[in-house]
Amino acid sequence: MKRALAAVPAVLLALFTAPAQAQTDPDTVTNVYQLGDLVIHGRAEGLDLDGFVQQVKEDTSFLHAFLNMRYWPHDVQGSVLVRNKDEKEAASLYREGRLLRNGPNAELRVDSTKESGKLRSRNGDMRYLTAELYEDLFWPKGEWKADNSIAAYRRGQGGKGKIENYKDQLKKFMFNPGQEIADVPFIGDKLALFDPAMTPFYDFTIGTSFRNGHTCWQFSAVAKDSLNGKRVSESATVIKTMHTWFDQSTMQVIAREYRIAHASLLLDFDISIRVDNTVVGGELVPTFIRYDGDWDIPFKKREIVQFQLKLGEWIVE
Repeated sequence: MKRALAAVPAVLLALFTAPAQAQTDPDTVTNVYQLGDLVIHGRAEGLDLDGFVQQVKEDTSFLHAFLNMRYWPHDVQGSVLVRNKDEKEAASLYREGRLLRNGPNAELRVDSTKESGKLRSRNGDMRYLTAELYEDLFWPKGEWKADNSIAAYRRGQGGKGKIENYKDQLKKFMFNPGQEIADVPFIGDKLALFDPAMTPFYDFTIGTSFRNGHTCWQFSAVAKDSLNGKRVSESATVIKTMHTWFDQSTMQVIAREYRIAHASLLLDFDISIRVDNTVVGGELVPTFIRYDGDWDIPFKKREIVQFQLKLGEWIVE
């Protein structure tokens, strides 16, 4: 049971790195293109698919956009809604604030708060794990040294307590999805989207799309219902869908939407996440984040939580 509980922050926090240079030889893809064990359907004129797939695996622009949330001044509005098993509202929290810079330091100052229901325990701590992680990720307290570099982020990983390491694992999944996270019990190997053992379970497609004012390559992975004429078990995959929009000019991640789900006696969850980005002053920054999650763990209260953030009025100098 302890391993099941430990997996919760690992999966939650491993959900939420500069783009690799694409090769110059253009390919025209119609219908089917095979890269080793990976089969991609769709059409992508002028795109080197080998380099593109590597880009999907190694992208850091999505992570950099998140790091900018703790670096460049901006306004933020955030809400959390917790429901019970009967789908009735149990607790909610709405806040507005602004990230401020004071020389090399940054601080997220809360301007207004509205809270209802039993969101916290008597000592003021969050009663719900999802709400606690939401606080940690998006509403840090006090001042910190502002640094949006990938190198600084990676130096800060590891060597911390168990919960903090779990959070790092969740961030790894969020910012570089499709990689195995061995420390996540029960499901870590199933997160390896591009592993030869997992690719047969997915339909991969690519095409041109328009998102958030950008002409994009849309790359999608959708778990199959059947394989070789046989129905695929729900437990065979954890990533059920993942759609990523890459700006065709810069290869930055303009948006990503994905759903993960798993059901067993020890761990049962269904989570959908959407992140929209834009470019301000040459920097990729988030404009909208939405999370819808349902957790059910033995001997713990079921958590049905939705949260979203709207970010704007960015100042990038």
